[in-house]
Amino acid sequence: MIYMHYCANCHYIHMLNGHKPFCPTCGLPLKELDISYLDYCDLNRSDRERLLLSLAKSGDLKNTPRTGLT
Repeated sequence: MIYMHYCANCHYIHMLNGHKPFCPTCGLPLKELDISYLDYCDLNRSDRERLLLSLAKSGDLKNTPRTGLT
């Protein structure tokens, strides 16, 4: 299964198979996002950019929406 992860160091959202603890780019810890792969794929480009921006600004990843952005 594909899981969405965020690396605060790289400021990048990774789509990885399984629950991965470390960033494949920099090796630092990842945060697993509370959005499914399919929901992420349904986001348009501007929604994805807003999600990335909100993750970069916020340390609280538990409030990541499951579908879309508000």
